[in-house]
Amino acid sequence: MIQLIDELKVIPGVIGACIVNSQDGIKATNLPTIFKPERLLAVGKHLLKLYSAGRVSFSDLTDITLNYDESVVIARELEKNTLVFVICDPTFNHNLMTMSLNLLQEEYKLGNFSTEEMPAVASTQPPQVDTSGKLQDLLEEMKGALGKILGPMAGFVFDEVAEEWAEQGAPHFSRIEGLIDLLNHEISEQDKIDSYRQLVAPMLKTFQEG
Repeated sequence: MIQLIDELKVIPGVIGACIVNSQDGIKATNLPTIFKPERLLAVGKHLLKLYSAGRVSFSDLTDITLNYDESVVIARELEKNTLVFVICDPTFNHNLMTMSLNLLQEEYKLGNFSTEEMPAVASTQPPQVDTSGKLQDLLEEMKGALGKILGPMAGFVFDEVAEEWAEQGAPHFSRIEGLIDLLNHEISEQDKIDSYRQLVAPMLKTFQEG
């Protein structure tokens, strides 16, 4: 089944894809490891619910497209309770994606794939960053700034890092440098780390001044 979605990944602008079943969980994925199985499974289940709701109003519904500032998520139902979703850069080729999804759907229906075992995914929800008010606004600004450094993967990277940060202690501005350190580890390149620091510095100053 990996071969099916690997063909999607060769399309310019495509970061990767994932096939999810509501009962069996993740059946295949070729997304970078930063996209943790727990998050992919949660995204897949939300998209399946959207599909079910959409079918009520649109019987001929084929694809669901979610547009974000730095990325696009496209989902296509392969069979009942199973779909593939693709994460792309906003500049991806829509026509090529549609044709590739059509081919993938036909191959899936014909059973032209081999089943691979995927790691078991815990059913528990990942911890959420418990913030509100001004601190939440600051985190959203920092996430937006990360998009200028990492591109379409930034939102996913930030959410994963923010959850890890929250696991280490209560979300509070006094610990914000710890969050930045974790983000720097993901950015990895020193020039980009410096650029991100320059982008968030005014945000931190504004927050402190109230």
